[in-house]
Amino acid sequence: MATIERQTAHLTTIGTLLNGNFVKAEAHMQPSFLRTASGKEMSRVHIIAVIVGLGDGGEATLDDGSGKITARSFDSPTLFSVFNLGDIVRVIGKVRAFNEQQYLIPEIIKKITNKQFVTFHKLALQTIEAQEHTQPGHSVPTTELASEEIVSNAVDDIPIDADDSTPHTPFDDVITRIKDLDKGDGAGIEQIIEQLGSDSEKLIHHLLETGEIFEIRPGRVKLLD
Repeated sequence: MATIERQTAHLTTIGTLLNGNFVKAEAHMQPSFLRTASGKEMSRVHIIAVIVGLGDGGEATLDDGSGKITARSFDSPTLFSVFNLGDIVRVIGKVRAFNEQQYLIPEIIKKITNKQFVTFHKLALQTIEAQEHTQPGHSVPTTELASEEIVSNAVDDIPIDADDSTPHTPFDDVITRIKDLDKGDGAGIEQIIEQLGSDSEKLIHHLLETGEIFEIRPGRVKLLD
């Protein structure tokens, strides 16, 4: 019996899905997929969103701030009956389209209660989405590419059926080191890089860009309270 390889669940945003083009498989056993504006092909996706609408038990409207999309379960008509409006959920599922309108068929849906988990995904998306919105033929700064690779690897390490505990990432090492070195006047960037290695410079740069840390004065950084 032939083994069917499970497609990767790509971390993405609803806006990326809505702005992509759905491509229906032409051959049997080939997956349909969504092609994003940057040319990335995704059959299965991984999103974090808020439930803003509930239909019958098998349908819900999800909103992640970039857009709204409908999630429908044809096999489990009571799938969403245990959720409430306003719940933050992590959804892994397949992208489909009807009348040129994208929707999701959930495979896994879990309520998120740990806000740090949401923060981690937000940070990951900020780097991954930088690539999604890059026009073909245009380059992205090396620092962004390196950060995306690091974050993407961390995201790939999260089992899709994991609970909402916060996964450890290279950013955690930088944040922990800043806490250890900060005696009130911040932590020296050069000292962080010396202790954690040259890759930490890219991580510090990204944390500064996303507002997770700030430069109290040239060469010294602090965590936001």
